[in-house]
Amino acid sequence: MGYYELVVKNGRMLDAESGFDAIADIAVSNGKIERIASDIDTALTDDSVDASGQWIMPGMIDSHVHVANSTDLGHTRGLGLQMVAAAGATTVIDLGGSMDVLVAGISARGSGVSVGSLGYLKPGETVPEGRLSPDMILEIIGTALQAGSLGIKLWGGYYPFTPDETSRFISTANKLGAYVAYHVGTTETGSRLDGLRELPVLLGSTGRVHVAHINAYCRGSILPVNEEIREALQILSDLHDQVVSEVHLARPNFTLGKCDGRGNVLADVVANCLRLQNYEPTADGIRAALRDGYASTVEVIRTGLVLVSGERGVELFDAGNTDVPMSFPVNNATSAFQLTAAKNAEGAFIVDAIGSDAGALPRNVNIEQAMRMVKFGALEPLDMVLKLSLNPAKMLGLTSKGRLAEGMDADLTLVDPDIGRASQSFVAGELIMLGGRVVGSGGTILTTDRGAKSVKATGIPYERIDLSEAQMYRGA
Repeated sequence: MGYYELVVKNGRMLDAESGFDAIADIAVSNGKIERIASDIDTALTDDSVDASGQWIMPGMIDSHVHVANSTDLGHTRGLGLQMVAAAGATTVIDLGGSMDVLVAGISARGSGVSVGSLGYLKPGETVPEGRLSPDMILEIIGTALQAGSLGIKLWGGYYPFTPDETSRFISTANKLGAYVAYHVGTTETGSRLDGLRELPVLLGSTGRVHVAHINAYCRGSILPVNEEIREALQILSDLHDQVVSEVHLARPNFTLGKCDGRGNVLADVVANCLRLQNYEPTADGIRAALRDGYASTVEVIRTGLVLVSGERGVELFDAGNTDVPMSFPVNNATSAFQLTAAKNAEGAFIVDAIGSDAGALPRNVNIEQAMRMVKFGALEPLDMVLKLSLNPAKMLGLTSKGRLAEGMDADLTLVDPDIGRASQSFVAGELIMLGGRVVGSGGTILTTDRGAKSVKATGIPYERIDLSEAQMYRGA
């Protein structure tokens, strides 16, 4: 019997992989779970936490955040890292961020979370304007990996490529063993069900991809919502061996309000949202939607970003020359609920994970919304842990996370079931969040062998991960 650095006592321990659900103690040493047992003697530890009445789950892994955006939301570096930690996350993956901004954010306001990043593809900024040759696509992905990113994110709803280019980006990333995520939409389809319908052709029989926020394509833009849900689930089921996916549970979406010189909105997502409520897809349409409270933009306060509409929203929109984050309450609750809970004939979830698509955006509600589904009876507690920890770990090949077992990383999220929120979080046995207040600092960058040299040069701690273990490559 050893001496431990930390013992978390008397909590309801929930481990989705083993199915363990019982009151137990967890002992931690050297950043790893060393022992799980009942009634571990606190005389054998430097520090102990009484988790009576709390649920203990493996640290929440958010498979879709934005903490290192090129636009640097709020102009406060690291703001998103603080916000994800406050919500109970211990590991996050930025689906489309800049490594330079990520490094600056960790240095300025790191919260102790581990974070990996995918390079974003924006014509004229990170990739050339115009059509891209196969050699250029190969170079773009290789450069992202060399810089320390885990792979790339295609923002089809904002910066669409042709179907051929989109397919080639995915297949080239697959050949390089890079992680690749996709917000659906090409020059031929939109960020809607039609973009999801295009997926089988883009992937062929061998393509592998992470499809972002499935519920964003089931808002009733093409068919009634329930029909879109059924079709989306069928597409995912048919592509089960090739696709991993997540759904977010927040009512507001987030998009970009930028308009061209003639006042027409540029993003397909914004145009869809405006048309849903009969607003013109123009700058004046956005202003009208802001005044009516249908649209919001964001403003920075001490603890993060908040949604703002009305005349103040219009002021911020105009001050930013339209190039500001926008939010619309368009995420259908029925869609989010059904897509999260849906299972196939074998009893496995069709959509793998719950991801926030938040970070710096004020909708880090994974745990709160999942707990509401638990209380309603749509998810069992172990289902929630599967969606928030184990499946995201499998999606990313994080073989030492997402599980409560001896030898695993001592990343823990404690949840207060009465209020339905995270109450404490630990990364490698170190407290990073207490009662919604972030007490952690710094962080660890997740990278690959190809990016290790670049990340090492930043001086920030890093961890190599083997993406051949990621579910899109290894299989479910």
